[in-house]
Amino acid sequence: MDIHRSRFVPYPSSAINALAFSHAEPEHGNQDPESLRLAIGRANGNIEIWNPNNGAWLQEKVFYGGKDRSVEGLAWTQEPGRKDAHGRLLSGRLRLFSIGYSTSVTEWDLATGLPLRHSNGNHSEVWCFAVQPRQGTTGTGGSPEEPAAHQKLVAGCADGTIVLLSTEDNDLTFDRFVSRATNKKARALSITYKDNDIVLAGFADSMIRVFDTRNGIVLRNISLGSGPHGGPREILVWKVRCLANGDFVSGDSTGDIRIYNGKNYSQKQRISGHEADILDLAVSRDGKNIFSAGMDRRTCFYTCKKPATKIEGHHGNWRKVSHQRYHQHDVKAMSAYEGHNLSVVVSGGQSPWFDILTKC
Repeated sequence: MDIHRSRFVPYPSSAINALAFSHAEPEHGNQDPESLRLAIGRANGNIEIWNPNNGAWLQEKVFYGGKDRSVEGLAWTQEPGRKDAHGRLLSGRLRLFSIGYSTSVTEWDLATGLPLRHSNGNHSEVWCFAVQPRQGTTGTGGSPEEPAAHQKLVAGCADGTIVLLSTEDNDLTFDRFVSRATNKKARALSITYKDNDIVLAGFADSMIRVFDTRNGIVLRNISLGSGPHGGPREILVWKVRCLANGDFVSGDSTGDIRIYNGKNYSQKQRISGHEADILDLAVSRDGKNIFSAGMDRRTCFYTCKKPATKIEGHHGNWRKVSHQRYHQHDVKAMSAYEGHNLSVVVSGGQSPWFDILTKC
């Protein structure tokens, strides 16, 4: 008699802490890039690379992290393109970076799945980081030219320090301090580029600060006020995102999203969409749709209604359209891609699975 012994091992689930698409929009017209990938960062330190493949979603690689390490943020850059022998512009090489409660930013080798290099710099733990927008020019014939320069990284630290990192010469090096730590040492929780030189950072002291990375000047301090009665006094600005028209939006620990004017940095609207902290935001390419998710398991959708009459500087009023509970846990990360054949918002949290919402 043959005896077969079988053991069933539970799936080693690990929470999703970060999501990032390699591209935000199509390249060279309306064609979705063949190199489009989704990176997933997990609490056990692993990074997974997924290929959307027109909706098939194939897991291509897993980069295994170190023991007791966690991936808390992911970002992609793309090297300047080059022209082939026929004068056609070829897409530049992709590079993947991560952070994980350490003082450095790590770049990963996409071929081997091993850490390639770490950034240096005398600063505290990196809590958030963002990639400089790709710079490009358009030729006289309307054809795209290759990007003008490499993308930089900006990082926010636990003591409130803002630092700039360079990716030039196929390296990752400390460039300079944009802002030093203040006396309050408020944590920088979220950061994003408004344009090529202006950075928006959300802090743990109820403030959004606007920095000029060229000289380190603080252009504006935006206060969110005090927290609700009976709760913490400080409001945590968990996420800041920019819209296509120059305005920007924040999500915080009160469960509200706030829309700001991109010219004078004043608050335009405040919408209560959640019953607990908003942990991440995603915006559409045209800047007319916003998605939010957080601790109350909700995924909320907001849209901008155009005004009846065209008013200079007025882009319409925002309203909450709906909310759904696609997850049975906190939703910590979101990422969006809007292209020709694929337009999706991806979200994830405590569960090992990620949710895909098709944008119609």
